[in-house]
Amino acid sequence: MELSSILEYAAIGLAIAYVILAAKESIWCWYPAFVSSGIYVYLTYSASLIGESFISVFYVVMAVYGWWQWKFGNRKDGKLNIAEWHTTHHVRAILLGFVFAGALGKGFELIFDSAMPYLDAFTTSFSLIATFMVTRKILSNWIYWIVIDAFNIYLYWSRGLEPTAGLYAVYTILALVGFISWYKEWKVERRFLHA
Repeated sequence: MELSSILEYAAIGLAIAYVILAAKESIWCWYPAFVSSGIYVYLTYSASLIGESFISVFYVVMAVYGWWQWKFGNRKDGKLNIAEWHTTHHVRAILLGFVFAGALGKGFELIFDSAMPYLDAFTTSFSLIATFMVTRKILSNWIYWIVIDAFNIYLYWSRGLEPTAGLYAVYTILALVGFISWYKEWKVERRFLHA
């Protein structure tokens, strides 16, 4: 087995650990997120998935921010509580996501030799938004991830990264489990963020 395959499987294991721990609201989720994302910086760049390379760098940074936010952020009763955005926040986020994806896709098409530049840009753009939502414990981050992960299955499969495509299939299922788990807790408090 070659090094890239070993790294890919290691990153997959760590990424699954991250999602499971995040669904359980464990601050420990950010450690495997950091390492897995670092590995994916290398793997995605090697596969000419430029947008996914950028998003992996972003994930490394967000793993540090997420850990800090969950440890020291706006806490109540000793932990950062799950909250939800109002519809206007989602409309803004989705519009911003599509505008950014369009611009990013054009850039990937013109500047880089990116495979599937607009799909790559779509998953990159919305992953930025969804990752930020996780760091703030916004309930609907899981819905965003279900959509993003479904597109990533095709993106990675088409680039010959079948094990990673399989990871995104698992992610899709785990995102559904994460949503159900967080929803049960959020339902008790019904907190909406206004900013």
